[in-house]
Amino acid sequence: MKNNEIEKLDFEGYLLHKLEPAKVTIEEITKFERGFSRETWFVKTKTDAAKDYVFRRDIPGGSIQPFPLRLEYEIYKRLSDTQIPVAKTLWYEEKPTQFLPGPDFYVREKVEGSWIVPNFDNPAAEYDGVRIAACLEHMKKLALIHTADWESLGFAEIFSVPPDGESCAKHTVERLVGELRNFQVEPLPIVTEALEWLRENAPEDSPCISLLKGTNGIGEEIWQNNEIVALSDWEESSLGDPASDFAHTQELLPPPTGWSNGTKTFHLKDALTFYE
Repeated sequence: MKNNEIEKLDFEGYLLHKLEPAKVTIEEITKFERGFSRETWFVKTKTDAAKDYVFRRDIPGGSIQPFPLRLEYEIYKRLSDTQIPVAKTLWYEEKPTQFLPGPDFYVREKVEGSWIVPNFDNPAAEYDGVRIAACLEHMKKLALIHTADWESLGFAEIFSVPPDGESCAKHTVERLVGELRNFQVEPLPIVTEALEWLRENAPEDSPCISLLKGTNGIGEEIWQNNEIVALSDWEESSLGDPASDFAHTQELLPPPTGWSNGTKTFHLKDALTFYE
């Protein structure tokens, strides 16, 4: 494999092997340049049942994520048949193959769209309406995630479950401490002090235990015609307090000054009211 790149013939040979007897013609292969946690490859094909595929695998030196690729696949798999819009998973490949040598990977369908919301970042006040609409669309999707029946979907099998709603914040702290221990190479007193403060001041008023997306917002989701058609980047997902997702939202919540729709100013409380 030249320069750790996947060649066109590798993909073509693998898909011919996997999808036989369908005839596969690779029309285009693109490596997604955004994101650093894992490699993402888009493969456009021409087959009897035309499909575009997304291949996800660890980078050659290993992922920066503290959990295996298989867990990411299991998250998508559990959500594929729900109202929560995600790319449908197709299969997981854990056996070394002559066609695509290297680490494990999984394959999912490609969802057409863009991570960019046109004019969202344009500071002109005339685009505040665009920002408000995007915020409300995001609130709809967060509500779907937070009301999902995570127990029946099997998330307790792959995630650590808080003992009760009141323990969500402390449980999150201890979960993160456990992950940090895997990477610690020297004592970090300031981190220890910070953790003690978090333990002592953790809120205990979570209304419920919900499925959480983790990182979310602009740059993390796939948009099409001002609608989120696929929620992506579930690497930081977990079970806990829904408030956590608002703390991790990128750009899609109004600033303290709010956004104006021409008749009134739209503030965070308006977004939360809509979400509720």
